[in-house]
Amino acid sequence: MANFFPRWTNWIPLKLVICGIIALCGLTAATWYYATPKYTKIGYEPIQPVPFPHDIHVSQLGMDCRYCHSFVEMAAQSNVPNTQTCMNCHTQVQKDNPKLEPVRASWKTGNPVEWVWIYRTVD
Repeated sequence: MANFFPRWTNWIPLKLVICGIIALCGLTAATWYYATPKYTKIGYEPIQPVPFPHDIHVSQLGMDCRYCHSFVEMAAQSNVPNTQTCMNCHTQVQKDNPKLEPVRASWKTGNPVEWVWIYRTVD
């Protein structure tokens, strides 16, 4: 009786297993890289023109996030507060702090503080 399949088809299961292992290794490597905090930028804090300590404003002073990020409930991303929002408090509190000089300069000139965006999302 003649063979129904040619001899080279005997290697197909082995080749499929090898391709599956390679694909699984590639998927594992991709997940390992793309799911890391380095790639997703979790904890990424760029250097801002004005050092803003969230821990002081929110944790210690008890400010609501929506005071500065006023459109967070209406927009796809939280807005960067304008200078007037900062100066509502800082005309009275720490008004001579040298770290707030860019905010005071922005308030005097009317030009916004050039904040560095941390996350950009689709509008």
